[in-house]
Amino acid sequence: MVEDRKKTILYAGSQLFAEKGYFATTVQDIAEQCNMSKASIYKLFQSKEDILLQIVSTLHEEIVQASSTLHFEDNVPPREQLVQKLVVQLREFIVRHNFFINLNQNVPMELGSQIRNVMLNFKRTMISWQKEALVQAFGTEIEPIVWDLAVAMQGMLREFVFLSHVDRKTKLDLEALAAFIVESMEAVIHKRMGKEPVVNTELAAHLNLYDPEVGRKYFGESEWRKSVRELTLAVHQRSPEHIRANLLAAVERLDVERRKKVPQAFMMDALIAYLRQREELSEEVSYLQHVYFANWEEEKHG
Repeated sequence: MVEDRKKTILYAGSQLFAEKGYFATTVQDIAEQCNMSKASIYKLFQSKEDILLQIVSTLHEEIVQASSTLHFEDNVPPREQLVQKLVVQLREFIVRHNFFINLNQNVPMELGSQIRNVMLNFKRTMISWQKEALVQAFGTEIEPIVWDLAVAMQGMLREFVFLSHVDRKTKLDLEALAAFIVESMEAVIHKRMGKEPVVNTELAAHLNLYDPEVGRKYFGESEWRKSVRELTLAVHQRSPEHIRANLLAAVERLDVERRKKVPQAFMMDALIAYLRQREELSEEVSYLQHVYFANWEEEKHG
């Protein structure tokens, strides 16, 4: 009940701030829009400034969640999955663009540093999301240049969203745009693989680009299930019959161990090492290992 009321207030606030501007909107305006008393608003939020900060955080979360909660059949190629995720992400950005433009033009002085920090954290989240989405689409072999790709893809998204608001009568074909962005990433991968990255892992860490929670929160469980499923299928299809039962038991034991609150590091490492001995499973085991270490780095020391 309380959460529903908070959502109602945040939604009304975001509409009014976008239409009238932050300074022209009062808490009384928000209360009237929600059919509530001003006192009811103050029971849930400390001030108008508090409402604004929570709106910004909520809108950011909605943008990331919208593209992360898509579900695909197993026969949909990873590249096409990325295209569809970008379509949703572009749509979410475009719908909310007015609010953020208004915010940039009317940031209250007393909230300037807090708003900037929230926006910087969101950019960090988005670049980390792009990184994980790119690895999901193109495989772990792109990891040496993945930060270059993530920054480039985020920049393309931002600029195309800006173009969508230059002329409101012109509607961009989001499917074609998302496909263009993914094709551009493929071209960069083709040209840059094996070359020194502009943003390597050390620089990404220095710039604080990586948010480890992004992988876990938006990709972790679904990617783990996918990696286990693909490894199991590979065992059935490629591994010799006389060792197949042992390999399947190892995959099952690995899955059970990972799902524990605190997986045992020695058990996870031993099972992965055992599976890595099988050359016919190298690709699937490498991907499973990437998913595990990317999303449960802290827990592996249990």
